[in-house]
Amino acid sequence: MEPGDTESQARALLASRRILARMKLELVDRGEAAPGLFGEEDRELLRDDTQERLREDLRTFAEWHAALGTDPEAALLRMRRDLEGR
Repeated sequence: MEPGDTESQARALLASRRILARMKLELVDRGEAAPGLFGEEDRELLRDDTQERLREDLRTFAEWHAALGTDPEAALLRMRRDLEGR
């Protein structure tokens, strides 16, 4: 994955958006989501979600962060903390 490549950027962004939508849905399912946190755009992103897509999204996310020289696990934790802080 190349950070300067627009196709790589688009793949990483879509994977990140789906990961974030799954995190939001998890908060909704636990009854911990702020009103309106999970919206129509999130539903659309997860319309045809599968375990394989989740694995691919996590793989893409990790590859993107490796290309940037950042830690994907730390990025996931930061995303989760930011959501839970809303």
